[in-house]
Amino acid sequence: MAQEGTTRSGADKGVGPVIELVARVLAPIGVLSAVLYYFGYAREQALFSYFGVDLGSLDYSPTDYLVRSAGTVFLPLATLLVAGVVAVVGHHLLIYVLSVSTHRVRRIIWITLSVIAVVLLALGTIGLARRLDPVVSAPAAPIALGAGALLLNYAVEIAQAAETVPDPLTESLAATAVVRRLLVVALVLVAIFWATANIATERGMATARAIELSLADEAQAVVYSRVRLQITGPGVRLQTLPAAKAAFAYRYNGLRLLAHAGDRWFLLPVGWTHDNGSAVILLPDTTEDIRVDLAP
Repeated sequence: MAQEGTTRSGADKGVGPVIELVARVLAPIGVLSAVLYYFGYAREQALFSYFGVDLGSLDYSPTDYLVRSAGTVFLPLATLLVAGVVAVVGHHLLIYVLSVSTHRVRRIIWITLSVIAVVLLALGTIGLARRLDPVVSAPAAPIALGAGALLLNYAVEIAQAAETVPDPLTESLAATAVVRRLLVVALVLVAIFWATANIATERGMATARAIELSLADEAQAVVYSRVRLQITGPGVRLQTLPAAKAAFAYRYNGLRLLAHAGDRWFLLPVGWTHDNGSAVILLPDTTEDIRVDLAP
């Protein structure tokens, strides 16, 4: 019973401080807003770069990026919460197993956890150089890095609590506990940031491809102009309006709306593809010589 109490107390001390440190780092609203801003920026950067549009030309506000980060952050956040529940349940099950196990079994468990943690850290470190892309998906490397750091620290705490390491090493580990936990928290935060940024980029690219494939079904953008414009592209049609006293002399059909931002219209020819080299059409929304109407 004494051994069981020691194991529970030591292991709980290993889990609690790490969670508390993460909460303290992420709690400030300013930090959270900056992180969400970056994720929204990463998504939009990937989306518009697919069409060859400089993101700066859209003149998005910080609020725009924050709103666009919501869908990106939801999946990693939900996954992290589910993983946390699984980790807590697994922690209590492991504590029970350790409490009824022999010293030899506890040592085997500690070594197994340590080996798994080192392998995960190695995969995450290699993934920093993007050498795992042919083998695993982009989010896998940061997940491996964060999980490996947490698991290695957890294995050390378990070993100390179960008294499966020599006394001199136990004293050394206890002396570096604060530094070790800070490093683990830093690695976990880097891993979360890295994984979410990868997801944001992938979502931006996926959205861009979806727009490309559905251009024919999107709302039409009809451009009226008093002077002839150099609007060309696959599917674009020019019609000269016959009425001599009409407000506009030319009408352009076969266009689709990509975005409206920064007092400009960003339009795509209906036949636009990433490979045919057609340009995105930019028109000002601040002149009386041009009017853009949207239609189903």
